[in-house]
Amino acid sequence: MTDMEGFVITESFWAPYTEGRGVLQGETFVEQIPRWLIDNLVKIEKDRENRSELSARMEAASSVIQPLQDDFDIEEITDENLVKLKVWKKYRSALGKTPERMGWPEQPDWPLTPVD
Repeated sequence: MTDMEGFVITESFWAPYTEGRGVLQGETFVEQIPRWLIDNLVKIEKDRENRSELSARMEAASSVIQPLQDDFDIEEITDENLVKLKVWKKYRSALGKTPERMGWPEQPDWPLTPVD
């Protein structure tokens, strides 16, 4: 592949081809980056962004749940807070299932955040 211009690609990566680097195991040499790879990279980035958002939402829900759970554990929870605990746990459970639902990662079906 002397003096060739192009790229080395995998399912989720591309790099300019250079003689010094060569084509590593698992890579393919191409003259142009294929559209399917660009689409795949966009999807991978969107997945990364939405997993970060999911993590932030889960953390926020857990910060509401934990003090309520503590009150429940020591049997000092009010009826009102028991309802709140269940609502927030249902929300957190639904959040955890978001990547399994249709639309992930392009358009996640985020559950509605409970209102206090």
